Amino acid sequence: MSQESLFELQRLDTETEVLNHRRVNLEQRAALEVALAEQAEHQLQIDAVGAARVEVATRQRRHEDEAQIVATKVEADEARLYGGEVQGVKDLEALQHEIASLRTRQSGFEDQAIEAMEEAEELATRIAALEAARADVDSRIAVLTSEITVAEAEIDAEVEQASAGRAAAAAETTPELVAEYQSLRPGFGAATVVRFDGNNCAGCPSIMPAMEVDRMKREASGSILNCRECGRIVLR
Repeated sequence: MSQESLFELQRLDTETEVLNHRRVNLEQRAALEVALAEQAEHQLQIDAVGAARVEVATRQRRHEDEAQIVATKVEADEARLYGGEVQGVKDLEALQHEIASLRTRQSGFEDQAIEAMEEAEELATRIAALEAARADVDSRIAVLTSEITVAEAEIDAEVEQASAGRAAAAAETTPELVAEYQSLRPGFGAATVVRFDGNNCAGCPSIMPAMEVDRMKREASGSILNCRECGRIVLR
């Protein structure tokens, strides 16, 4: 077993953590979240305008039907007027008045139908614009998704390579030391294994007591120790 294998184990674990962090926090992921939110908002607007368009189309058909019903009544009354069915002057005047009134109602329904048709055309234009905007977002989402897939594959390949290297480094280290290192790493991270620089443990936040320094100095070069001050693994 060599000290360098333990350092290599730590280096590869740190590299893997960095790679996994990079994978989770790809810049394209944040952009994709924004794009997906835009897509959802566009769809909500399209659905809302679409519902309004259905309501307007229903209203247009109703007004057209009402205008047709009145027009049919006008035709019937005019047939009576000009067919000689009505003879009295007052009856003729009443019928003429009714026809005029019906034509006014018919014109009103037709105007309302035209207004609804124009409103429907405006809504159709809005939907077309919204759908075009959503199509742009859809394209952006497709590009971002592809970029994320490629980036993930590249990072996964690096992680796999690091994992193979870690397995080799672990094989050159005793299982007991690997287990100790792994139990300490959650607390110390990339500084779980440090070197003794001759006067101090490189991981200690403060200067080591003289007795601890003397203890480490007395150990043979190449020894693997534990710092009694911080608890890290120290390579002599």
